Amino acid sequence: MSKIADYTQDEVEKLMAAPMLVSMYVMGSSLSGPVGLVKEMMAGVNTAMKAAKDSSPDSVLTALFSEENMKQQQNKMQQETKESTQGAQNMDEAKKKMMDELKGSLAIISAKGSPEEVAAYKKLMVDVAENVANAAKEGGFMGIGGTVVNDAEKTAISDIQNLVA
Repeated sequence: MSKIADYTQDEVEKLMAAPMLVSMYVMGSSLSGPVGLVKEMMAGVNTAMKAAKDSSPDSVLTALFSEENMKQQQNKMQQETKESTQGAQNMDEAKKKMMDELKGSLAIISAKGSPEEVAAYKKLMVDVAENVANAAKEGGFMGIGGTVVNDAEKTAISDIQNLVA
């Protein structure tokens, strides 16, 4: 198992930003209303914190995504996610930049993490995508109708699954 001290501050920030980038990637595939956006973003955060609780106590995922560390690193994570899409002219360009950042995060954990941590981190990315997509209905009106996971979100989930495969 790796320790958080095995990673530079920049690597920690990139690893921690990845679930937020996955959230943004799925959310950008099919925009919800304001309430839906909040539900979806919280689904990503909650999924990361659940991964910390479910991981081995000595896993780097426990250290990265503990509630305490998430609070301490909140500003840095927001800055990292903002920088990840800076300069994008449209959603497709932003999504490409997000995928590039996610590839970088996977390279970091693959280089320094144990096989169990790498597998758990990849699972986290897919879990975040699925939970964000399921957090709010798309296409309804005032909570009536709509689809829980539409085709655009299914494609986004598939993109994340293919990335970690």
